[in-house]
Amino acid sequence: MSRFKRIISVVIPLVLFPAVFFYDVIRSTVDLDVPSIAFVREIAILMSFFSLYYYVNGKKTRVKKGIPREIGKLLVITFSVLVLAGIISLMRQIVFVEKGALLVPQGVMGVFLSVLTSVVMGALSIIMLITVRELIFYKRKKGTKRNFAFYLVALIAGCALSLPFLRATDRLAVSGLYVLTVILLVLNSFRQSWIVYLSRREKIYCIVYSALLFFTNMFLSVLLSNDSVPNRLISSFSQSLHSFVQLNAVFGAVYFGMAFVSTLFHLPTAEVFERKQSELTSLHNLSRLVTQVFDFNDLVNTVTQMTLEVIGATTSWLELVQSSPDGGGVSVELVAQRNINNDQIDELMKGNGFSIRQLMAESKKVLVVDDIAGDKRTKGAMGVNPVKGCLLSVPLISHNELIGILHATKDMEYGFDQDDIDVLTTFADHVTIAIENSKLIARSLERERLHQEIMVAQRMQQRLLPQSVPNIGALDISAISESSYEVGGDYYDFVKLNDDRLGIVVGDVSGKGVSAAFYMAEVKGIFLSLSKICASPRELLVRANHTLMDSLEKNAFISLIYAIVDIRKASLVLARAGHCPVAYISKDGFEMVRPTGLGLGLTNGALFEESTEERTINMSEGDVCVFYTDGITESRRASGEEYGYDRLIEIAVKTKESSAEQIRDSILQDVRAFTGTATYGDDMTLVVLKWIGH
Repeated sequence: MSRFKRIISVVIPLVLFPAVFFYDVIRSTVDLDVPSIAFVREIAILMSFFSLYYYVNGKKTRVKKGIPREIGKLLVITFSVLVLAGIISLMRQIVFVEKGALLVPQGVMGVFLSVLTSVVMGALSIIMLITVRELIFYKRKKGTKRNFAFYLVALIAGCALSLPFLRATDRLAVSGLYVLTVILLVLNSFRQSWIVYLSRREKIYCIVYSALLFFTNMFLSVLLSNDSVPNRLISSFSQSLHSFVQLNAVFGAVYFGMAFVSTLFHLPTAEVFERKQSELTSLHNLSRLVTQVFDFNDLVNTVTQMTLEVIGATTSWLELVQSSPDGGGVSVELVAQRNINNDQIDELMKGNGFSIRQLMAESKKVLVVDDIAGDKRTKGAMGVNPVKGCLLSVPLISHNELIGILHATKDMEYGFDQDDIDVLTTFADHVTIAIENSKLIARSLERERLHQEIMVAQRMQQRLLPQSVPNIGALDISAISESSYEVGGDYYDFVKLNDDRLGIVVGDVSGKGVSAAFYMAEVKGIFLSLSKICASPRELLVRANHTLMDSLEKNAFISLIYAIVDIRKASLVLARAGHCPVAYISKDGFEMVRPTGLGLGLTNGALFEESTEERTINMSEGDVCVFYTDGITESRRASGEEYGYDRLIEIAVKTKESSAEQIRDSILQDVRAFTGTATYGDDMTLVVLKWIGH
């Protein structure tokens, strides 16, 4: 209801009730027998109570929770009104005089009490009608609204026949309508659906409240039927209001009388309802656990606690099961327990030569021991502090595999019925999902942690590679290295030996991933150390092989090519340790420069030194040398065909007039076009050196 409408619904009674009061004061002293004024007065009273009903109905929330509280509020209001009516009944100074066919109070005080009593009684009837309506509409059925609407129509019709200009109506018709109204209110009073959904405590409250409301409404109905002061005050104010209040008092008495009897009969079922409610709440909470609780320890501790609540168990514990590799038994881990210690669990699980766990692993079915002391499977479990009563064990099955067992005991024999078994079985299904999700989340977090560490390693490896190429006037250099995984084993580097000499190294560690990256970092350290003291590429490779022989694993090796560019002599001296040959493109043609040499770490010093040779290339203006790893030449398209040396030479020859960077990009684009993908199956490194002269 909007604020404006709420204000209007309050203003109308505040204006019209005082107007009716002043009119009645004048009527008590002056003989005003004007039908039109009496009609306007009745309309004003009707509008006032309609506005009052509209206001109360807008403030009233639907009774979906706290039903005993709502009934208690109604009882307090009803009792307060009856106390007020009792006080007014004791006032002896109220004098009634006969005005036409009615007795009206004389004097200002009498008129005021008449208006006050009528307004209070009318408001009580409105609150009573709205409260009972909400109770009737609780869990409504298809005909509920229709039946209540029939009652309202009959009630309004009965009240309308009490208007002054309709009082001459046939009394038989009035009586018949009254009887019909009573029948309809009795019919509506059978709607007591809300009682079923109350807890035991709420039912007890409702029994007391309903009994008191029955008696207060009966008292109010009797009060309005005899020659009492409140009856005369309301009758003199409005006969229609008198009928409305009296019929609603009867309605309240009948409805709450039936509510008292019905609640009394439902009281024995309160425990069952509370148990079912607890089961639903626990299952709902567990369903939330499946998606909200990520910590495994919190999950299993909550499961054992909820097991106690769901089936009213005395103790509970949860075990996770892993089958032995040889199939000779099961490995059990106790992950959570409640109200029971490890010694008691061990004694109970061993039993009398039987293994409860082994039986569960073999059958994967629910196990019930009605009498722990008397059952042959557990009667041997009589230690210092034995578990007594009954045992219920439910398997946790995931993908037809036993992953755990949920146990519960009660301290009395035959304590678990079929409902307990069904509920705990359903509960166990949710527990299984929750545990599996928790494990998946833990593994996912671990993978994420490892991924973050790999990302750190990737950033660190990128820093091991040159952040820029050397700026030497006679040379145009461009380089790039891309890993097939987050980190890789390809390596290239530059070292300025002196003002005229530049060292260039390109290497490839066997394998891919983290292990290759570690070896790559080791090679960088060796290269930087030896390049300062080795005069020739061959000497550096020999010493590097000697250093790496003791640190590399047997199945690991490193291919490497090391070249020294002499700017003053315009020459390039290189040695190769099992690496890809250098593609040399000059104005006279091209050549694959492949000096002999074995991979680092493959053989001892003598054989390696004997097989390693150096080659010298005399550079001319425009000559291009392409250093690369096998990730370039061994890139494959979907059919399995390799990119190969020929395509590399072809694209290098085509672009030899371009800059080193353009040659590099052209080779990469050609490889990508050949493979049809932007990713590679191996680490890929490419260094392009172009001699532009002095």
